[in-house]
Amino acid sequence: MRKAEVVGPLRIFTVLAMLVSVASTALGQDGGAHATQVVKSTSSLVIVPTLVRAQSGELIRDLDAEHFRLADNGVEQNVYLQQVENEPLAVVVLIQIGGAASSELSNYGKLDSIVRSILGTSPSRLALISFDSHVRQIWAFPPRVDGVEYALTHQAVGDKGAAVRDAVRCGINILQNQPAQFRRIILLLSQEKDSSSESRFADVVRDVARSGTTIYSFTFSSDGTRRKSHTTKPQRRSVGDLPSSPDASELAAESGGERVRFSGEDDLEQKMSIVREDIRSGYILSFHPSAPTSGLHKISVEVVQQKDLLNVLARKNYWLD
Repeated sequence: MRKAEVVGPLRIFTVLAMLVSVASTALGQDGGAHATQVVKSTSSLVIVPTLVRAQSGELIRDLDAEHFRLADNGVEQNVYLQQVENEPLAVVVLIQIGGAASSELSNYGKLDSIVRSILGTSPSRLALISFDSHVRQIWAFPPRVDGVEYALTHQAVGDKGAAVRDAVRCGINILQNQPAQFRRIILLLSQEKDSSSESRFADVVRDVARSGTTIYSFTFSSDGTRRKSHTTKPQRRSVGDLPSSPDASELAAESGGERVRFSGEDDLEQKMSIVREDIRSGYILSFHPSAPTSGLHKISVEVVQQKDLLNVLARKNYWLD
């Protein structure tokens, strides 16, 4: 195993290049009216937010860099480690207001206070996007967030559609101009399946891989749908393969985020409080690819030198142009 290093946030972030936008036609996609751009990374430093839990579900907080083994397309990399404390956050909340979500809007009465608790006291920026069959309204990181907080709990019912992929792509686009030291997060409240998007699933996954955005998916339970609090078991795929099922949970899994089902206002508050703790209690791994070839790269992260079996949640891929 190669020697790992521990560095502080200043060293990590000073080598980050700013993310810039390019036309989505570079991917051969039109992407819809609100998804006309994708994010391209100009830096070879790859950031990998990582969460480690015991089998009991307890968060593991005392690991060092030498406890992590990270592979890029199967090749082990030198890893830098930063523990998450009060890192700056850029958060986009995506709220579905149409389709099956119309009956869920009454459960969002505490969403403003919940989101505020996720942001905490560290430097943070907040944006909001509402959507049904199309992206409807965008509050794109206004300097005053009181209007956004009000809108979180006062949404009108939309049409019968659910353009989940288009909304995620729009969220990534407005995250792209945030400072490099801000961790990019999407909180997605929606039904599981997309029903209206123009964007292809594979293209959204590539945008997520390019931008380094972490998606936390909160899907409401429906009759006959089994509830899970956290679904983190990885699916094995060949390098370069992308998932084919176009649902919110898969987008979250690809990004290294969490997939949560909720039923009602109290359950949503409880599940979001768990995710809040996870966001503030993880690790930030980073590495310079030893073979920085263009295209999609598969990332695998595991914990070594530990007696107990641990569950590791980390982003599954990244993209280099």
